[in-house]
Amino acid sequence: MFSQAGDKVRPFRVEEATIDELHQAIRDGRTTCVDVVKQYIARARACNGPASLLVTADGAPVAPATGAVRAQAPLKFPTETVKASTLLPDLDQYQGPPLEFGRMEATSSDPSVQQQYGMIVGKPNAGQLNALATLNLRGERSVTCRGDYDRHPDDGPLPEGAPAVCEIFRRQPDALEQAVALDKQYGCNPDLERMPLYGVVFSFKDAFDTKDMRSTGGGDAAYDIDFPARDHILIDQLRKKGAII
Repeated sequence: MFSQAGDKVRPFRVEEATIDELHQAIRDGRTTCVDVVKQYIARARACNGPASLLVTADGAPVAPATGAVRAQAPLKFPTETVKASTLLPDLDQYQGPPLEFGRMEATSSDPSVQQQYGMIVGKPNAGQLNALATLNLRGERSVTCRGDYDRHPDDGPLPEGAPAVCEIFRRQPDALEQAVALDKQYGCNPDLERMPLYGVVFSFKDAFDTKDMRSTGGGDAAYDIDFPARDHILIDQLRKKGAII
């Protein structure tokens, strides 16, 4: 993309960008709400993930394990482990209750995926940070309505066996669909007086209810319904101001 003067325009990047810079880029046609959401997804896919190693009795590697889908790709856990005696030099003299060494184990909420449990230690230079538990993307934003149980209404009926509540849940647009709707309605001319947070992407602690995402306070349990009926008032107000959750 080039300016009228012929100078090359630098593509908009979300890193370190202010809200004003985001809005200017949208008005200039250098980015869209969809492009911004896609940048966040790409960053989450690259940087959001396991940053810890299991602490085991013998330091032997564990079998490869696949975790839940995050940012459209399953989490991959390291197979190397740390021998407990390297962290606890006097471990051979320990006489207390049995230690809960690190292990890979199926989650309670979804037995088809695994998670690290027990004793863990940070992985140096992991290149990732376990920061986001849920992203507002179809198929991965709820465990109750995961995968094809979150099929878009335009894509036909839900598979057999889908919980009845998923028929209601799948009508909630995900983050990308919210961005598409904003771009379609406003293009390069958003109403910033009415929506001062237009296109701004927010993430929240799981204590805040979000009607279109799993909200369980971080609890790993097989909830019959893992999303609330309505947004927390703060979430609702931010959406009305143009934010994308």
